[in-house]
Formats: sequence, structure tokens, C-alpha cells
Amino acid sequence: MIRVIILLLLVLSFVSCEDLKKESRSDAEGLFVIWFETLFRSSDYDPACDNESLSTPLTLSSPVLSTSVEKTYRFTTGPSGLKYNFSVSSDYPACGVIVDIRSCRPPYSFASDSGVVVSCNSGNYRNYLSGGTQTCQIPNFSNQVILVYLVSATSSYPTTPCTTVQFEVIP
Repeated sequence: MIRVIILLLLVLSFVSCEDLKKESRSDAEGLFVIWFETLFRSSDYDPACDNESLSTPLTLSSPVLSTSVEKTYRFTTGPSGLKYNFSVSSDYPACGVIVDIRSCRPPYSFASDSGVVVSCNSGNYRNYLSGGTQTCQIPNFSNQVILVYLVSATSSYPTTPCTTVQFEVIP
């Protein structure tokens, strides 16, 4: 609510019925745009969306095996969204594993079992198939860069990494 009031005050301070000094306002308008984007940018923004050095590219039909505790991957989806296979070893759920998928398009939405819905052939987005592979699809993430966070151990129980965690983007 406070952001809305501040925004209204700023907009009203820059807008007038008659603009006699239009050229002197151009710098102020530029600063206003920068301030506005900074203030209202989603806190869910991840710099890996714009900086490729902060993530590892995913290649279609090339599975990645989680060998580190946390890894960020990047992929540009096509018109049908994201379709992937996710496998976790049979020691799950006694081991920790998380796969988080987010859009790099504002509002930087995370995939979920509700909201930006992920449909899976077995299990669901948050209930992984122990000792097997589930195929999931996110049609809402079409034609955009997405980030995949693969975490092979969690900070809360269970903290033990799973023996095998594999993620593969499929056509």
C-alpha cells in the first residue's frame, strides 16, 4: 500500500497538464524509470537470468547428474514449454532433494503444484518418484529462459544427499 502511495505521488509530481519545460525534465524522467524499476522489481529476480556465467546450460536430451549440493542450470524453452525427466534414487525420501524451476520472465514465477502448474505422469512436482523417473511438463513456461535449481541435499531433515539425482530436458 505504501508503494502505491509513493508511486502516485511521484507520478503526479512528474505529470502536468501543460509542460513548459519539457527538455529539463528528461533526466528526471530517466531517474524516475530507474527508481520505479528498482522499487517494484520482484524480489524473486535471480541474476542468473541475465548473467550466463552464473548457471550451467542444459542441452536437450542430455541428462545432468547432480554431483554437488546445489547447482543452477539454464534452458531456453520452445513453444510447448518445458518437458523434463526427473529421477531420484530409491533412498528417497530418507535423503534430501529439491528441484526448483523458475521463469526468467517477470514476475519470475516458480513452478508449483498449484499456480504455475506442473503436470507429471507419476508423483507430482513436489512428491518425487522414489527409485524411478517421472516425466513432467510445464506448458506455461513457453518461449523463455528458465532456471532449474537442483539441490541434492536439504538444509533441514533429511540433510543426507540422495545417491542419484538426475534431470533431463526432453523434446
